[in-house]
Amino acid sequence: MHPTEEMILSTEKNIRRHRRISYAGPIRVSWEERGEPRFAFAKCIDISEDGLRIEVPQAIVPAGASIQLAAERIKLAGAATVKHSVRRGARCLLGIELAHAVLDQTIAALQGLPEAVSS
Repeated sequence: MHPTEEMILSTEKNIRRHRRISYAGPIRVSWEERGEPRFAFAKCIDISEDGLRIEVPQAIVPAGASIQLAAERIKLAGAATVKHSVRRGARCLLGIELAHAVLDQTIAALQGLPEAVSS
């Protein structure tokens, strides 16, 4: 039997250091490409203390790339690194590691938002 993507994701969730909170909110991603500033609007899928998963319209940067994030609704901004990138149809899911941990207050506030669901 070959593992499905759902089975792999389920296993990955069990080995994470921090709990994920589902959060469907907008996030702006910016980076440099050949010395030129670029940006894209993305959708946050979930967030943890040290990272998040976002969905972007197309592959924007490779794993290992440095990016900047800004999610005004949850007051999250700063530097991050793309840890992995997975194509899903026309879109792309990025696993992002934050340069600085998300504050406990932000996590607590997220748990009170209607878009957030603890997992």
